[in-house]
Amino acid sequence: PQVYLDCAARLGVSPMHCVALEDSVNGMIASKAARMRSIVVPEAENSRDPRFVLADVKLATLESLTLSDLLG
Repeated sequence: PQVYLDCAARLGVSPMHCVALEDSVNGMIASKAARMRSIVVPEAENSRDPRFVLADVKLATLESLTLSDLLG
């Protein structure tokens, strides 16, 4: 999660006020460990991975991303 924490620090915001967009399980886990909101858009072949339930939002495509998804 250090990359996410470093980005939040450089932006001067709390990680809890950040949103991470990810396409991988490892990235999602890192964003959650950083205490960020996690939105995942997994590759089709990985979309059934049960670990994605840890994400705050799971989308099939970025085209379906809404303001509500971002804000929670």
